[in-house]
Formats: sequence, C-alpha cells, structure tokens
Amino acid sequence: MTSVSRAAVTARGLTKTFGDDASPVHALRQVDLEIAEGQVTAIMGPSGSGKSTLLQMLAGLDVPTAGRVWLGEQQITGLPDEQLTILRRERMGFVFQSFNLLPALSAIENIRLPFLLAGSRIDAETTHWIDLVVERLGLGDRVDHRPQQLSGGQQQRVAIARALATRPAVIFADEPTGALDSVSSSEVLSLLRSAPTEYGQTVVLITHDPGAASYAHRVVLMNDGVIVDDWAGGTTEQIARRTVGGAS
Repeated sequence: MTSVSRAAVTARGLTKTFGDDASPVHALRQVDLEIAEGQVTAIMGPSGSGKSTLLQMLAGLDVPTAGRVWLGEQQITGLPDEQLTILRRERMGFVFQSFNLLPALSAIENIRLPFLLAGSRIDAETTHWIDLVVERLGLGDRVDHRPQQLSGGQQQRVAIARALATRPAVIFADEPTGALDSVSSSEVLSLLRSAPTEYGQTVVLITHDPGAASYAHRVVLMNDGVIVDDWAGGTTEQIARRTVGGAS
C-alpha cells in the first residue's frame, strides 16, 4: 500500500461511537486521512466536530470503534498497550493546551522527563540535542526555573522542548495556544511551523482558530465526525471564510 509508506500518519475507515445502541453518538464516521511527512497539517472544526477525537485515534491514545491507523508503515491499531506506550514514547511528541509540566521539577528536568520515565540514560549526543533545542526555543536562561516562575508562553515552549527532546517522527499539538496571549501564540506557532524544516518532524495541529491554522501547510476541516474540506491553507482571512462555508 504505497500511499501508507509516503505518509507520516494514515487513517482508513476511522470510526468512533460513544454510548449504547439505543442512543449512539458518532464522533467519527468512516474517516480516511493521510498526513504528509514533513508538513504542518491543521485539523479544524467547531466544537463537537470530532477533531480532538481524531487526534486521540491517530496518536493511539484511544481505540477506534472501527478502522485502522498507521504511523509510517507500522499499523498501530490493535497493538498491545505496552508496545503502544513505547511507540508513543519513542516516535510521537505531544503538546496540549494545558502545559502538563510537573511543578516540582525545573524546566530542564521537565524536558528530560520522557527519558526518566523510559528508564533511558541521556547520552552526550542527546544532551547536545536538548541543549540545541533549549537555545532555539529561547529557554537558555530559564532551564533552572520551575513552571510557576515562567510565563505561559515560556511554559508552552518547555512543553514543546519536551516534545522535541526524543526526536519524534510526529508531534501532535491539541489547541497548543489556547491558554496563551497573542504574542506568545505567534511565537509558539512559529516554532511548530519550523519543526518540519529544522528538525524533520511532522506536526498535526488541532485548532479552532484560523490564525493558528494559517501557520499550517494544509488545512483539514471537520464537521459532524467527517472531513468536509481539505486544502492547502492560506491567510487567516481566507481560512476563516472557507471554514465558515465548509462547516455550514
């Protein structure tokens, strides 16, 4: 299946249903999607459209009712929990609206946390890589600070550094700027936009904000559990007009 091998993430017939047979809620309905390698793909839609559920399925954080998901050429649907945990730890990075930093740890300790959880030693090459990421994200003079001593934008940059630290193939970002001011949002989105070119990562960005989506190479619009539009993005204004039309 050549289309799978060219994609960073692929979904086929992805369906997610909640509730019982008498009153089912169809969060996803037979979704087919390929996320191209080395790009930022924004998945948009109104509340309840299924975009966050789709991310959960693509990242193996939840199990679909039907359908399959591949990470690269590896099918992740049906993998045992232990294998899936290792796969997520080694090949995926996550950035959420809530920064999910441990308050008792410094910024650098939070960034190194995935290695601690995996029981992995941080070698010289990895230390050098983390140092590069920290400097690129402008955190060099903040690494010894705890989260409560950092601004919201700085905390989100720590979360991005943590996501980059393991050099994952794909970064899943779910409303990563939802809790940030406009300046911090622009900084974070610029960093995510640069991830494909600077670090070779693929980014899947879940957002309701046309401004955030304007940083993406591609926009996928969802409504009522299905993909209703898919195009090569554009300006904030162009995306806003098209999403209003596509979601109606």
